[in-house]
Amino acid sequence: MADSFPRQKARTRNFTLGAPRSFQIAADGSRVTFLRAPAGDDPSTALWAFDVAEQRERLVVDPRGLIGREADQPLPQEERARRERARETAEGIVSYAIDRDARVAAVALDGRLFVADLVRGGARELPTPRPVFDPRPDPSGRRVAFVLERALHVIGLEGGAVSQLAGEPDPLVSWGLAEFVAAEEMARHRGYWWSPAGDALLTTRVDESPVQELWIAAPAEPESPARAVRYPPAGTANALVEVHVVDLESGSRTPVSWDQQAFPYLAAAHWDERGPLIAVQSRDQRRLLTLAVDPTSGHTSTLAE
Repeated sequence: MADSFPRQKARTRNFTLGAPRSFQIAADGSRVTFLRAPAGDDPSTALWAFDVAEQRERLVVDPRGLIGREADQPLPQEERARRERARETAEGIVSYAIDRDARVAAVALDGRLFVADLVRGGARELPTPRPVFDPRPDPSGRRVAFVLERALHVIGLEGGAVSQLAGEPDPLVSWGLAEFVAAEEMARHRGYWWSPAGDALLTTRVDESPVQELWIAAPAEPESPARAVRYPPAGTANALVEVHVVDLESGSRTPVSWDQQAFPYLAAAHWDERGPLIAVQSRDQRRLLTLAVDPTSGHTSTLAE
């Protein structure tokens, strides 16, 4: 007897399992990468590649081959929050980032950092502390940046040591993360962006101290203590968001300047060959500026309003 519609909807995670998604394309158009679960009732999403010249798809990484059938550790708090705000219901590899030519991909699994070879297939783990969050290779595929304990780090793919680029001991300050409002209301789930040359990063600095603290309990786990979260109900104070340019060679941090009183929200950011761009928004979300950023001085100029 066939399952009822509600059971089918639940078993297939809203009929999303088994369908390809999260497409990314190599700059030269030679390769397309995507995520897909092996079946419509299997929640373990894997990383695939499609070779355009050969007109064939191939499995690059099966997460079960990296960490076994089940994860050993609970998800990092930042990853749990990201999945909740992105309405992510699958398991396994649910997000990834690639270099410019789609030769390598960075994946966080079980709080560990893996780098996949998109040309030959397979993946290897990089020796980093845990838990790693939001790893992203630079456009040239030489380094991978990631967030660890609310600080921004980088590691070289070939025998590189882990270096902290930006971070502070204050637990309410983070670097390289998206604050609640941006992730929940503006679909900005990331907090840093590589320069095209891979020698600098545009990154957020978020101070949550103005945001009121709420406590969330887990009714299904009454023995667990309530968890404190910083949540800004409508009309209350938001997090203070800054943007900085971090130079990897010198270690310098250049603050990006704009009228943050009039435009407190960072809605989007991007960095390509023409330079960094940011989109900032007014509190009532009725005005938005697209600003060009001078990465040397941090000064901005308005491109569109």
